[in-house]
Amino acid sequence: MPEETDQQVTQPANPPSPKKSYKFIRWDDTGNVAHLTMARPPQNVMNIDMLKEMGDAIESLNHREGVRLVLLESAAECEGYFSAGLGVEGYTEQLVFQMMDAFHNVFRAMMDVSKPVLAVVDGIASGAGSELAAFCDLVIATENTQFRQPEIKLGVFPPLGAVVYPRVIGPRRAMEFLLTGEPINARTALEIGLVNRVVPTERYLDEALGLAAEIAARAPLALRLGKEAVNRAFETHLSDGIAEERQAFYFLFASEDQKEGMAAFVDKRKPKFSNR
Repeated sequence: MPEETDQQVTQPANPPSPKKSYKFIRWDDTGNVAHLTMARPPQNVMNIDMLKEMGDAIESLNHREGVRLVLLESAAECEGYFSAGLGVEGYTEQLVFQMMDAFHNVFRAMMDVSKPVLAVVDGIASGAGSELAAFCDLVIATENTQFRQPEIKLGVFPPLGAVVYPRVIGPRRAMEFLLTGEPINARTALEIGLVNRVVPTERYLDEALGLAAEIAARAPLALRLGKEAVNRAFETHLSDGIAEERQAFYFLFASEDQKEGMAAFVDKRKPKFSNR
């Protein structure tokens, strides 16, 4: 059989959204991989404004066919930290509801956007920072990465973590992680399925960009429906899920991109997907 080849996409199918001025993040959606960089040094402690910026940036991609994937990372000036979580104001009675609304909106934006979200974690991901990484569709971590959920030591528990971690690492591991508050290192995170890959720090960016380019080269219809199918698997009865995904497969099988992908495979060339 011929070797499978990747499509290299260099230009988006439609122009980027109008540039906005962000204070706590850097946002680049000019290519087929959108880069969302958290940039609030020294530890990327997330405040309400930062969370609103993140949600706004991700939501702006809802009708951007040219963008195939979102890469979430930490700025170089936050060395040693992916994110230390929510600011202390998020734990006060005055702002807890506003902070949680803003945080939940980021999760909703990630869930609703049709693009897979790839997190690149180098250093400490603590509290909401760990939850944020865990909620992404794919996670690459460096050997220096550590995931922390210390809330139980403060007399509370992470409500989003209680929903996310059982889905990702299973209920027993999630229970131990959340009820002890003890950190998880990168190797353990890989063993229990919290991350997809662990790579040396010196080449983590190359690894992330390589995976992002590989995924971005796939047919956008298949990416969108594939992400929806995996997410729906946790919410649907098995028999209903099988019936729904069969219809989705039939839909994809009748698409122009499927025909192009098959023809390219036979012809031993790179496919040119059109999102139709």
